[in-house]
Amino acid sequence: MSQNARLVCLSGPDAGTEYELSKEVFVIGRSPGADININDSFASRQHAELHFIDSAYRLRDLESKNGVFVNGSRMAPGATAWLEDGDALQFASTRFRFHDPSATITAPFIEALPESGLRVEPATRQVLVDGKVLVPPLSVKQFDLLWYLYQNRGRVVSKDELANQIWSEVSGDVYDASIDRMVSRVRNRIDTVQGAREASQSRFIVTVRGYGYQLTDK
Repeated sequence: MSQNARLVCLSGPDAGTEYELSKEVFVIGRSPGADININDSFASRQHAELHFIDSAYRLRDLESKNGVFVNGSRMAPGATAWLEDGDALQFASTRFRFHDPSATITAPFIEALPESGLRVEPATRQVLVDGKVLVPPLSVKQFDLLWYLYQNRGRVVSKDELANQIWSEVSGDVYDASIDRMVSRVRNRIDTVQGAREASQSRFIVTVRGYGYQLTDK
């Protein structure tokens, strides 16, 4: 770990407190067991994580309810960002400043490394597969469906739930076939062919027969 790396609290009852980043992983949140405990009723119990990787620090939003902000921009749920010296961070309503002079040098090189998996950015409505932006972009409904699955990744989402969330403007039932066709179109766009792959297999979206779908972002 860098001997100079630290977070300085800028607001709230702990303003002025400095936290030395002396471990490889720091959990930040409202939980008393967090490595950096935030005295903020708007913060999640486990709000974010800081990871020390190859001489730099990577921040990850832990699906926080009220968000993680880096230099004023809100991170997408579950997204990561490499930090540079002087970055302004905000967890819910509590502001911090990140300090580590060495991070300015090392982080850009790490940023250039290939990113594996699926990432969905709601602010820009972009989809990234292995670090590459999907072009052309998904249609509005396709993106809405993928974003809902992404928000609930790891959990099996029923077709009824998808119908209520994605086709909320439709009065009456949405046919299963319509949902299946939409999922198939999204699946075909985001799946990356890596060698031979069975037609029934998908890299990201798994069909749970008779019920619905489950998304994995790896």
